[in-house]
Amino acid sequence: MLSLCSVVELLNIPNYWGSQHHRVTGHARSEAGPSPPIIESSRKGATAMDQLVGFGLVAFSLLLFVYYTIWIIILPFIDSDHGIHKFFLPREYSVTIPVVAGLLLVLFVGVFIVIVMWKNRKPAKTD
Repeated sequence: MLSLCSVVELLNIPNYWGSQHHRVTGHARSEAGPSPPIIESSRKGATAMDQLVGFGLVAFSLLLFVYYTIWIIILPFIDSDHGIHKFFLPREYSVTIPVVAGLLLVLFVGVFIVIVMWKNRKPAKTD
């Protein structure tokens, strides 16, 4: 009986992302039932710069989340004459900043999709 791994190897089908960096070598055996194939990767791990950039993005996202949470959820319960209010923007910006950021995100994603589609277009056939 042919397994999925055999078919993939016979047909030389690339993986989901379109590259052939991974090679299927067999199935992991267990008594609980069928399990996914064991995949060996020819790629190396993330470089130190990749890890640093990833850590920076996670740290920035965490700080932004904590700042926004304090600004929106906790600050309304603190007296307006307290000194902590000087570290936060006025409440009017609590809606406008995320809306503008969301619109910019949608704009950049749309522009990226248009550029990728434009670069990958095929010329029209002339008969």
